[in-house]
Amino acid sequence: MAGGTVDERDARVVLEWITGRPRSFRRAVFCAPGASAGRVAVALGADDILLVPDALPVETAARVIRYRGAFDDIGDMLHVAGHAVELQHYASAAYVELVGPTAMRFFDFDGWRAFLDDADLARDAGVFAGPLVDPRLRLADAGTVDAPFDVAPPEALHVHADGRITAGAQGERLGTVDTAIDDLWAARPRWMALTGVVSETVVVDGLGSRSWLARYLRAAQVWGVLGIRPGEGRIDGFGWSADAASEGDAQPGPDDAFLVETAAGVLLADLRTRRRQRLSDLTARVVATLQTSSDPNRATERLARMERIPETTAAQLCAEAAGRLGVRAGVPLASRPARSARAVSASPVPGPGASGAGRSATAVLGGGA
Repeated sequence: MAGGTVDERDARVVLEWITGRPRSFRRAVFCAPGASAGRVAVALGADDILLVPDALPVETAARVIRYRGAFDDIGDMLHVAGHAVELQHYASAAYVELVGPTAMRFFDFDGWRAFLDDADLARDAGVFAGPLVDPRLRLADAGTVDAPFDVAPPEALHVHADGRITAGAQGERLGTVDTAIDDLWAARPRWMALTGVVSETVVVDGLGSRSWLARYLRAAQVWGVLGIRPGEGRIDGFGWSADAASEGDAQPGPDDAFLVETAAGVLLADLRTRRRQRLSDLTARVVATLQTSSDPNRATERLARMERIPETTAAQLCAEAAGRLGVRAGVPLASRPARSARAVSASPVPGPGASGAGRSATAVLGGGA
């Protein structure tokens, strides 16, 4: 569905705003229909964005993106930049007829619980059954899950028709249109972008006990892009471990490449570069060892011991994996964020080339931003 003039730059910015992963702007403010932008708009700078209804006059230095429709309730449709995005409840998004790009919010405890249940199923059994594998569906505020315990000013404010201002559409109430600007943008834990629809205790417990959630979001994307079906493929870290020795002191970072076992062999799928490459068994073990080691030296020691090879050879293999494949050492397990309450006060599987199984193959890994 589309209407009006297509503006791909604005469309990209809107996607970044919806998913909570800004690259093209610093801060965003969304004014719901009937809301007043007021002095919040005036305080924005040239590297910020302001989303407002078509007819609303505003005075701001920010990039203004005008829209029609609404984006607050289930079933709302946002017409912006020549595109239309529907809003759905996470728990039901996989069961409704999709007419085009659709964003999912949690809306309530049931939505949050459904998300965690889908994540736990993938982690324990390697089955990605939730709506995240559908490329037409995007999880709103996914960026909050990437680093939930970081403390920073909110990246987005949502101005409601009744004058309330929240940290994003699903976040905690920060004040009203009369609240001091500095108070609205005060540094807060990022998980507060979810505590408007789910209690603080529930959110913190769910995020704190699942340090792998950010990687789960990327794994679900890989699952969908590769078209993996249950029983025909596995992703490392989700129901299967490529690190057979299980001696690692680290876990792969959220954005690090994924080892994927398919009928065509083991692939290295990298969402950062949009590429996938078939690996030999030895290379797959090297990658697994490096990703589950806190630094290259520990990876070298582990690999030499497991493969019964000289450390010089192991070091060379690790260096090649880093240099040629872009593989990095993992995030130390001890550095996981502690589960805590409020940290601060508001201040067949498609594979690359069905033939030539004995050779490595490289292909573009598609998918969304």
